[in-house]
Amino acid sequence: MVSLHREENFVIIELGSHTTKAMQDVTDVNKLPTVHIRSRAGIAKPDEAPEPSNASQTDAEPKGSTMSVDGSTEAQSEPAQGADDAPKANSTDSSNDQDTNGPNYLFGSALASADADTIDSTVDIIANGFVNDWDALSAFLRHIMTKELGIRITDNTSALLFSIPALWPKSDLENLTQIAFEDLNAPTIMVIEQPLLAAYGNNGVTGIVIDMGHDTTTITPVIDSAVQNSSIAQTTAAGAAVTQRLQALLQADTETRKQFADERVPIEFAIALKESGLCKLQLPNADSADERLSFEFGEKPYTVSSDALARAPEILVQPAQTSEQPLTTLIRQAVLGCDTDKRAALWENMHLVGGSSQFPGLRERLQFELESTVLPASNIFALSQTRDTRFCSLPEYFVGWRNHAHWAAFVGACLVAKIALTDSRHFVSRAEYNDNGPSVIHTKSF
Repeated sequence: MVSLHREENFVIIELGSHTTKAMQDVTDVNKLPTVHIRSRAGIAKPDEAPEPSNASQTDAEPKGSTMSVDGSTEAQSEPAQGADDAPKANSTDSSNDQDTNGPNYLFGSALASADADTIDSTVDIIANGFVNDWDALSAFLRHIMTKELGIRITDNTSALLFSIPALWPKSDLENLTQIAFEDLNAPTIMVIEQPLLAAYGNNGVTGIVIDMGHDTTTITPVIDSAVQNSSIAQTTAAGAAVTQRLQALLQADTETRKQFADERVPIEFAIALKESGLCKLQLPNADSADERLSFEFGEKPYTVSSDALARAPEILVQPAQTSEQPLTTLIRQAVLGCDTDKRAALWENMHLVGGSSQFPGLRERLQFELESTVLPASNIFALSQTRDTRFCSLPEYFVGWRNHAHWAAFVGACLVAKIALTDSRHFVSRAEYNDNGPSVIHTKSF
C-alpha cells in the first residue's frame, strides 16, 4: 500500500489568473514546477471536437519566457465571487479528464493547436483572482492531474496542496474542496493563500506582499503568519495593462508603425517585446535620450523607441488614469490598516512577487518612491515610525530558484507541504470531508 504522507506523492497546484503551475514530489525543494499551463479553457463544438492532446511540460524550465504575463485582448468576464453555481461532481474514471456528459474542454497545447473553426468559445477559468467557471475549473484540474502529472484519478494517493489568490470567499473554498474530493478523488488536501506562501518562501512570517500578476496587483499585509484580509488593496495596474499601454505607445510612434504592412502593431509583438527584458523602469530624475533599439520578431528585425519601452511599465507604479491611485499610496493604505506596533515590521519586510515584478529597475524605482513618500524627513522617530523600507529575497540556499524569485509563493508551498501534509492538524482528510462536508475546510489552517 502506498503511503499518503510520502513527499514524492505530494502534489502542489498554484492557481493563477494567467498561468497555473503544478508539480508532484516535493522531496527536493530546489526543483522547479514541472507544469506551466494557461488558465484558459476552450469549448469545442459538439460535432467537430478534436481529440484532447497531452499538454504536459515536464522540463524544469518552462517553455518560452519566464515572465508569466500575457497580453491577450480577449474580453474577460467578471469573476463570480459568489458560489451560486457549485461545481458538478464528475466521474472518477481515469480514462478521461473531464465530465463526459458536459462540454468537451481543451487546455494547454491542445487548445493552442486547435483549429479556430472547431472551437465554440473560450473562457478564462480564473479572472482577477476569482474563479470564472467552476465546471471548467473542475475539468482543468482533472486535466492537470491526469494528462500533465500522469496520476490516475481512481488510484489517487497524492495529497494535494492548493495555492490560491487572496480574498476568496468561504463559498469558493468549499467549492474547491468539493472538487478536490469528489472530482479528483484526493485522499487529503490543504488550501493556503498565496501571499502567506510568498512570505514563507522568502523566509518570513510578517511583511507586505506585493503580487504583480496578469490582471491585478494585490498588496497583502501578513502578520505573524496571518493574512490581514481587511487591509488588502488591489489595482488593475498589472501585466495586461502594461501590454496594452506598450501597444498604444508603439502604435503612436510613426517609425515603429510603418514597419508593419497595415501600419498596425499586433498585440503579439507588444507581448514579445515586453517579455524580452528591454522594458526597463527608470528613476524619475534619470536623464536618458530616446534612441532606436533593435528587436527581432518572427525572424524579422525591427527597431523600437527606447522611450516607449521605459514609459510602458511606468503604469505599474504610476497609473495613466489620474482616477487610479499610485502603487505607493495603496501600499501605505494597506500598512496603515494594520496595528500600529506592527507597521515598522511590515515596511522592513516587503515581498515583491508575481510575473509582472520582473521588469528591470522596478524594485529600485519602487524603493525610491517609497523612501520619498513614506520615510520621515526628520531624524526624530516615534517608536512605531518607519525607519527603513526593505525588500526581502529568496534565501541563497534555494539555488534552483535563483532566477525565479518571483515564484516565491511556490517555494513556500513546497516548504509547507513538507511540514503540514504529514500532520493531521493541518490537512483535511477524506473521512473528515465525508463526515462534515465541504465546510470542514474552514476548520484547518497552517
